[in-house]
Amino acid sequence: MNAPADSPHPVDDVAGAAEAGISKDMPDASTLLADRYRLGELLGRGGMGQVWLAHDATLEREVAVKQIDLPEELAEGDAAVRRTLREARAAARLSHPNVVQVYDVLSLDDRTVIVMEYVPSRSLRQVIAEDGPLDAYRVARIGLDLLAALQAAHRAGVQHRDVKPANVLLAEDGRVLLTDFGIAALDDDSLTSRSDVLIGSPLYMAPERARFGTSGPAADLWGLGATLYAAVEGHSPFQRTSTMATLAALATEEPDPPQQAGALTPLLDGLLRKDPAERIEAEEAERLLREAVVALETPITVVPKPRTPADDEIPTDPPAVRAEKPLNRKLIALAAAVLVLLAGVAVFLATRPSSELTAGDSPATTQATAAASATSAATSAKPSAAASSSAAPSSSVSASATIGRPPLPAGFLDYKDKTGFSVYVPKGWTTSKEGTIRYWRDGKGHVLGIDQTDSPRSNPVADWRSQRDARIKGGDFPSYHEVKLESVDYFVKAADWEFTYRKSGTQHINNRGVVTSAHQAYGFWFQTPDSDWTEYRKSVLNVVFASFVPAKD
Repeated sequence: MNAPADSPHPVDDVAGAAEAGISKDMPDASTLLADRYRLGELLGRGGMGQVWLAHDATLEREVAVKQIDLPEELAEGDAAVRRTLREARAAARLSHPNVVQVYDVLSLDDRTVIVMEYVPSRSLRQVIAEDGPLDAYRVARIGLDLLAALQAAHRAGVQHRDVKPANVLLAEDGRVLLTDFGIAALDDDSLTSRSDVLIGSPLYMAPERARFGTSGPAADLWGLGATLYAAVEGHSPFQRTSTMATLAALATEEPDPPQQAGALTPLLDGLLRKDPAERIEAEEAERLLREAVVALETPITVVPKPRTPADDEIPTDPPAVRAEKPLNRKLIALAAAVLVLLAGVAVFLATRPSSELTAGDSPATTQATAAASATSAATSAKPSAAASSSAAPSSSVSASATIGRPPLPAGFLDYKDKTGFSVYVPKGWTTSKEGTIRYWRDGKGHVLGIDQTDSPRSNPVADWRSQRDARIKGGDFPSYHEVKLESVDYFVKAADWEFTYRKSGTQHINNRGVVTSAHQAYGFWFQTPDSDWTEYRKSVLNVVFASFVPAKD
């Protein structure tokens, strides 16, 4: 399992951006722009623009400041000003939750810069590159959000003309946003010139734009289809070894059939038709996306681990009482009595008076320990199971863990994941699946992520130390300060890695790696602003740990 990458960039951080430094055309980072915006770090380069993090001294908020960089042949005369103004005008027309908001436009000598909403996020391109293709359900949800943004833009008379993964932001708070209207065309914009038409990425460019320079809403829908194809397959539908080869394939070949799209295949087929007259329209795309979401929401059948032939020797008995050999009914009754006794101990531990708490423990912490103790007790009912970390019968684990859970608190819901685990999470937090990690976010900087693997590592402490050293060396955690990295008593084996670092303020993190059986381990990532840590650790994280029930092994 990996600690989640934390890279809040409002544009794609392409290779070479870090060494590009501050543009010679932009004032020094210490300069206060328009007596209001103080430039900070360079966040990245993408969409023919450089973006800096800045602080708005008037409204006391972080913003993103963008300057357009044009190819040299287009940078003569008023081209830069015209293009920047067009982007600002296009985005300013839109007020939609899936479009990055434009706040201000500044004219500085011969430069024009745009002040935008700062979105802590990763671009879809980054996610694909770092985590691999996304699952089809997540892509379908992203598609609905992007389509809503495009429909709003088209109603306002705006065509984006550069829809691609680099211009799609997956925000930390769960939002999906379309950004970078840098080559957008407005229906009534007399300034649009012929030189604009071939600016963009050939990997996601509609055939009619590449061949004839024509555009329209249908071209944006092609870009949407190519973007969703890349998200689920890991590459664009016409990706080749060079730009010319890509353009040739775009003009003469059909897209490579998707292999991972599943229920999204009819949508991709409809959006990637070369003739714009035959391409499906937005309404049909929305219908197909919603159908895909419903189809993909159907619970996934988990393939069970190999069983011995003896598992099927008692087909008339309930699964909960099957064992490696036929059981004597007296032994079954005795085993059931032992489980009831152990469950009673677990309930006592979870509900004992606060006066019996160990020094330094909170009630929520004790509930977490009780849940872990109940699970450990159940596994020990099978000789030497806990000591050897081998899997106990799944019914024992789930029953005892459930009995040891605290009551569902007000303001929480009992989330049951398709993979089998369940946990209490706060109501109103947005959830998303990114790679193997299920996230919940409240939009205020509080993040819970749960990762899982069926190949546990034997030493959670050593695993975190290894990840810590690699992530710090890679610069992922500026101003890193370690609070603790130590084993904790939770399920079979567990370790907590707690630290703070500086990124958009001081962030406080607790990473818990936990082995629940010989075939299952989980990682819990919990992040809050440092000022909120004490409150949210008690009110949220302790509830999460106390309520978590792993999948049946």
